[in-house]
Formats: sequence, C-alpha cells, structure tokens
Amino acid sequence: MTEELDAIVFDVGGTLLDMEPTRAEVFASVLLANGFRVDPTILGKAVGKADRTLDEEFAELDGWDESAYWKMFNRLVLEEIGFIGDLDNMHHALTHEFNGFTPKVEAWVDYPETRGVLQDLRKRGFTLGVVSNATGLVKRVLDNLDLTKYFDFVIVSEEVGVNKPSAKIFMMAADKARTSPNRMLFVGDKLSTDVKGAVDAGMNAILVDREDTYPDADCIRIRDLNSLRLFL
Repeated sequence: MTEELDAIVFDVGGTLLDMEPTRAEVFASVLLANGFRVDPTILGKAVGKADRTLDEEFAELDGWDESAYWKMFNRLVLEEIGFIGDLDNMHHALTHEFNGFTPKVEAWVDYPETRGVLQDLRKRGFTLGVVSNATGLVKRVLDNLDLTKYFDFVIVSEEVGVNKPSAKIFMMAADKARTSPNRMLFVGDKLSTDVKGAVDAGMNAILVDREDTYPDADCIRIRDLNSLRLFL
C-alpha cells in the first residue's frame, strides 16, 4: 500500500487520543456515587456494545442537538450492565458529568503509541492530516499535547460546516493534501462515520478497533496505531 499513498489522515478521539479517565471509568464513577458498583472492565464492554449498536446513528449526528442520541446511548449501557434504578435520573447524572468533563483540554491524552507513530510517518515523508467531527477544542487539545507539529492540516467540522461521513469533508482533506483521494489513507475508530465515509469519498481506510467493537466489519481492522506499520 505504501507506494500508492501520499497522505494519511486521522480521526482524533478514539484514534489518536483518549479521555482520561475513560468513558467506562466516568460511568463507573457516576454509578458508584449513586450507590451502584460496576467493574470498569464490564462497563467498557457495555460501552463498546453501545458504540457498535448505534454506529449508524452516530454517523447521522450533525454536531448540534445530540441529546436524543446520548440518552439512547446511556440507556443501552445501563441496561447492558443490569442497572436497577431510575434510568432518566441516571442519564441526567451522566450527562452532567460528561458535559462538565469532556470540554476540558486536560481531559484528553494521546494513546501510548500515537506520538511515535506520527514521528515515524513524518520521517517517511507522508503528508499527515486530521479530520474531526468536533469543535475548536480539538485544536487546543492537539496544541496542549504538542501534537499539532506533526500535521500539515487540521480540519474541524464545526469550522467548515460539514461532518463526516459526508464526502465533502474528506474532499477538503484531499485538497489540503494536494493529492487524489485514492492516494490517501483515512484512519479512524468509527465504521460508518470514518471508514465508510472515507471509502465512499474514494479513499483507502483502516479501522482502529481497540476493544474489538466491530468484529463483523468488512474492512482492515487494527488494534492500535502501531499496527499501521503492517500496511505502510
């Protein structure tokens, strides 16, 4: 694949960066505060199952009112772990916690392998970019982690007015990379939003499936970014 590629473009959350604490740990903390103890490992599996179940619905989010989606997501997680209690009240508690936490720059950290992989790809001469369904927060986070220097461009949906999986945002990346879509690789952690979106725009794509969330996916799957080296 390497000889056919000029540019590699990445999603951010779940691909390059993770929350700290993780989503499962936030769930566990909120549940514990409300008298319900659950192992974060069990919660991690429940969160992954909800991700897979709602993959197509996630791809339809427009970045505006996402409350109905997250209510459905939280309900699926809570039902999966056998939560006994008022689902609506717990949803509100979870929403309050996540809304107060995720917008903070310090809530995001790079995966252990992220920096080394980006350094290697830069040395090898690839044009590197980011396409993220996000607000301007993503740029501040990349700056805070000193990762911006690895990228030739960063495209944020809020700023350009279009979200993945629309082909328009992927074509913006092709314009920035000054190459054709078929000579680009998109790397992301969502099947419909990232992989199918990129493929529909004419790009190559690899799914980062860290928790084996998409065992049925008909595409190249890797467990972490280090595995990119097997294909580049």
